[in-house]
Amino acid sequence: MSEPMPTTESSLQFDRAEFSEPAAATTCASCNRTISDEYFEVNGKLLCPPCEETVRKSLTGGSGTRRLFRASALGVLAAACGAALYFGISRVTGYNLGIVAIVVGWMVGWAVHRGSEGRGGWGYQVLAVLLTYLAVAMSLAPEVAEGFSRNEPQAASAPSNETQSAGGPEPIQGPVGAIAIGVVSLAAPVFVGIEAPISGLIYGFALWEAWRRNRRLQLNIAGPFKVRAAAGGATEAQVAPLAAEEQRVG
Repeated sequence: MSEPMPTTESSLQFDRAEFSEPAAATTCASCNRTISDEYFEVNGKLLCPPCEETVRKSLTGGSGTRRLFRASALGVLAAACGAALYFGISRVTGYNLGIVAIVVGWMVGWAVHRGSEGRGGWGYQVLAVLLTYLAVAMSLAPEVAEGFSRNEPQAASAPSNETQSAGGPEPIQGPVGAIAIGVVSLAAPVFVGIEAPISGLIYGFALWEAWRRNRRLQLNIAGPFKVRAAAGGATEAQVAPLAAEEQRVG
């Protein structure tokens, strides 16, 4: 019968250390089997040697290119869904609710974190921040396009060439107009942040959320430690390690 093995995305949550008293716990935090001989302490959690080895290998093996591709694909999908959500809520309510951007940042950050298999790092953090910003810009793009269209004269009431030339510059149309809309849309979050500082702060928090969720996972591994029998037949973890070993993985 196979034993359950841990992964870096398991409920153990190695990115948050929860220190416990070694002498009071002799059960593996991953497979829940009794530790009868040796154990390791990983970010304050006790693991049996097989589970510790699996966790260590999960941070060193695999294809980095595959992880980057998955993180990018999932991040783009999350960004598109987030942009649609943001735009939909703004269109239904009639208000630009910047608080939705935080949800978008969480969605993109989670997707990139999932695609990187929980490893994180500055590269994935930059990817998550860029995708979050693009998602916010995409949600504002329809409003930017409407602003451009409102400045274009209707065909039915279009003046003659002489009148149009005398009245001012011609409206931007065609590919040039599309490029202009794209450029302004990319800068729209900055413009909104300048005009409404509170919205700017909310956008900044959304970007920080995407960055925070993809911090590099680091494991502090200590051990192995020896489990010895205590009075009454119970077992307790011996504080002194078999070999003085403490290392950081990540």
